Amino acid sequence: MKTLPLPLVKIIGFLLALVSLLSLGACTASETPPVGSFVDSEPADYVSLQPIVWEYFYNLKAAVIAGDIQAFHSRYPALASGEDAERGINAEAHRVKSYLGFALIDGDVFPEYYQRFKIKPVDDEIHILIHGLELYAYRDAQGVISKSGGEFKIVLYLQPSAGGWEIVQTDEVTLSEWQDFPD
Repeated sequence: MKTLPLPLVKIIGFLLALVSLLSLGACTASETPPVGSFVDSEPADYVSLQPIVWEYFYNLKAAVIAGDIQAFHSRYPALASGEDAERGINAEAHRVKSYLGFALIDGDVFPEYYQRFKIKPVDDEIHILIHGLELYAYRDAQGVISKSGGEFKIVLYLQPSAGGWEIVQTDEVTLSEWQDFPD
């Protein structure tokens, strides 16, 4: 059996070590998300947070169809102030107003239409990224039923409360933010 020259053995050894380090780095990178990014929730967290997400969208849909934000703000008092519709902050009242010209008869909101919600723990808060679809049915001037709505991304900011978690702010991703917003 012929032996390889020593310089070639060193090069092969170096390449094998480099490949091992790179593959180890790739495994570590996939297991540790970048700081500040949203990640898939653990199953137990998903089960405990999902009702909060569903309730928020149920109440928002009811407010949009009724054309009245009061009951929604009674349930989520923190969202009644600090509205900045241009930036998408606490913009639920703006959404309700935007549908007032429609004769809404029904609506469907699918919070996880595009992907399962993701979370980002920040200190004692939890931020939930939701990428979904909303469609509202309405009658046009001729009485024909049509739909209006579309894709959305929104972040719900939750803080601990006596009853579990309370939504204290929302941030809908605006068109100007859409391309650069991390998933």
